[in-house]
Amino acid sequence: MQLLALIGAAFLVYWVVTHLGLVFGLIFAFAKFIVFALGALIILGIVMQMISGKKNAGNTDQKTAKDPIAASPANRRWFEVLGVNEFASPDEIKRAYRDLIRQYHPDKVGAMGEKIRELAMRETQIINAAFQKARLNRRF
Repeated sequence: MQLLALIGAAFLVYWVVTHLGLVFGLIFAFAKFIVFALGALIILGIVMQMISGKKNAGNTDQKTAKDPIAASPANRRWFEVLGVNEFASPDEIKRAYRDLIRQYHPDKVGAMGEKIRELAMRETQIINAAFQKARLNRRF
């Protein structure tokens, strides 16, 4: 009697494991397909961004742009331009702004030539716009 119970229990365990293995096998096969499909979509999205970035790269005119941050080549956010953490304190933001303005102010490079002065003016506009966005976002 005990031998029959053990054989029955062993058969039950065998049956459950084989059928669960089949179910889990199907689940894992489906999960592999989902991961593959998501990976393909991500790669497609990256390629599409690269293609659209190349198309838009020739159309940017920084002299007519109203928002210098949008005109920047990398389209960086304000905290990236200022080189601070997104959650930096107002004092840290002001200090980073002052340091960058000291570094890129057009009057500092006026003797180096007109092209460098124009580059410094564009960078100063980007820094000023980033600081204004920081002030609006952080309300200080």
